[in-house]
Amino acid sequence: MRHRVALGLLAAGWSLAATAADPADWLAQMSEAARAANYQGVIVYQTHDRLETMRVVHRYRKGQEVERVQTLTGAPREIIRTGNEVVCLLPKDRKVTLELPTPKALFPGLTPERVAQISRYYEFRDVGEARIAGRKCRGITIAPRDQYRYGYEIWADADTAVPVKVNLIGRGNAVMEQLMFTEIEFPKSIPDSALQPELDPAKFQKVTRFVPEPKPFNVDTEADAQFANLPPGYHVAMRDVRPTLDGQGVVEHMLLSDGLSAISVFTAHRRPTAQAFQGFSQIGALSAYGRVVGSIHITVVGEAPSDTVRLIGENVQPPPGVTAPASDASDPTPSP
Repeated sequence: MRHRVALGLLAAGWSLAATAADPADWLAQMSEAARAANYQGVIVYQTHDRLETMRVVHRYRKGQEVERVQTLTGAPREIIRTGNEVVCLLPKDRKVTLELPTPKALFPGLTPERVAQISRYYEFRDVGEARIAGRKCRGITIAPRDQYRYGYEIWADADTAVPVKVNLIGRGNAVMEQLMFTEIEFPKSIPDSALQPELDPAKFQKVTRFVPEPKPFNVDTEADAQFANLPPGYHVAMRDVRPTLDGQGVVEHMLLSDGLSAISVFTAHRRPTAQAFQGFSQIGALSAYGRVVGSIHITVVGEAPSDTVRLIGENVQPPPGVTAPASDASDPTPSP
């Protein structure tokens, strides 16, 4: 019913932006459009000393999302996401990565209910209209209410609500990351051929991964690592266990979230002679903190202020009395 009303307003000359006077409502519409609209175009992504151009094709048909991301600069890479399956093609001498930024990937699905929940930690403000990629757009800011998280500035197409520009905002209103369409179109249908890879799988490294759906679990009884204290609003949203790169051990991964921001915590046994990352590091918006407790190496990584990542890292508590025999210990680097 809601979709029929929106389509009727568009036919009458109204834009979706005009129907969502509340910035929180517009944010929920943007999140839904990033998932459930057809769009394709060219994106420029910039962070720290990295500048990348990509072509994106996104299709939503019969309840299923398919997205193809193709790099236009640097080493050729392609990522195709079909539902929970992710296929990555990249040069054989490259470290495997399944991450390329898209409007949908830069912020999680935000239902109206979740928008209401995160309003405790973020404030939503309307910042008016602008012209981006030749389209009339409406922008909002998502401003943190404390020092434990970054903010966002998001501009979406006024007619479709698809995000066309996303800025990650740090302290002092500094732009930490920017993703922007330089050209975009919204076809009624997208053929299967537009979602097929161009790179030859025989000449490139092909990696397939299935991203599991988050499952409820009890962090107090099912997780090895525990947290003495967390920044306000953050909770354990997901846990999984994966093998290390050498296959001789496992890494526990817990994803912490406040409903918008996400921070990963990795814990693993380490070899007594292995060098482990310790202390703090930051590259652009990405902060990392590492420490060793007994035989356990703890690594915290996320796009969040340094104080947040450090606070989480210092409050991770490995299970008492856990030590790994030297023969069973492994490097704490997770496999892809």
